[in-house]
Amino acid sequence: MNSYSKMTFGYIRHNFLRSMGIMFIPMLLLGLLLHPMSILEIIVSIGRKQETYGSFIEIFKKINGYTGAGRFVGIILIMIISIGFLSVMSGFTRQKMRYGLDNRGRWTIIGSHLNDNFIPVLKYLLLLFFSLEVVAVLLSTFLYTTIKLFKNALPMCLILAMLSLLFELLFLSMSLLTIPNMTMKGFGLFKAFGHSVYSLSAKIFKVFFSIVWVMILMALPMIFFVIFPFKGSSVLLSVFAILFYWVLASYIGVLVYAVYFDVEELEREDLKL
Repeated sequence: MNSYSKMTFGYIRHNFLRSMGIMFIPMLLLGLLLHPMSILEIIVSIGRKQETYGSFIEIFKKINGYTGAGRFVGIILIMIISIGFLSVMSGFTRQKMRYGLDNRGRWTIIGSHLNDNFIPVLKYLLLLFFSLEVVAVLLSTFLYTTIKLFKNALPMCLILAMLSLLFELLFLSMSLLTIPNMTMKGFGLFKAFGHSVYSLSAKIFKVFFSIVWVMILMALPMIFFVIFPFKGSSVLLSVFAILFYWVLASYIGVLVYAVYFDVEELEREDLKL
């Protein structure tokens, strides 16, 4: 656990309701609809030669979780709800670290945080979603091509899946400060993204590993359930999917500002309380 992780968990410990508490409902809904181990399920299916995925579209839909019109609409609605909750959490975190304020009992502050942070959070998540879709299209294409060209496609498919995950995690790490650059400095999306890449260039691996170790820790039970399924494992898989999204969304939502205040060398007023 590096210093960024310690700062993040330290903040969450003292502000649980306004970090993890806020994100529970949207992540509960997301975990029930969207399976975070879909790529691993594809790889396991390929390894067992089940021939489950016979086309590019089948692989692409599986990766994205778009297995039906109803599920697609549900995912979009939950994403919109999640943006609202994440906006409120972002506002509370920024205010707490910058001013040390609590505003306990002031419900109007929720509307203020939603108003100030919804558009920046929406813009950044759209950028993140676009990068995920590009990776999904490329990975689906490569996986399908590999299945058709090679009799034993498992090693190559595994490498392709790992490379796509590595790319997306690096993109997330480099763009981590995009939201605070918009909310604190008033930058537009692309200027905020560019400044994030520039300001994190010397600390990118520190940020990267502060995200990766938490993700791996939360994913380990699900990896086991997918590779070694048993009766009732699907229920446990859903439970750990909810925990995965909940912990990760709350953690990264706080990590964003913990890293920002460190990189910008700003004093955190919440640490003085």
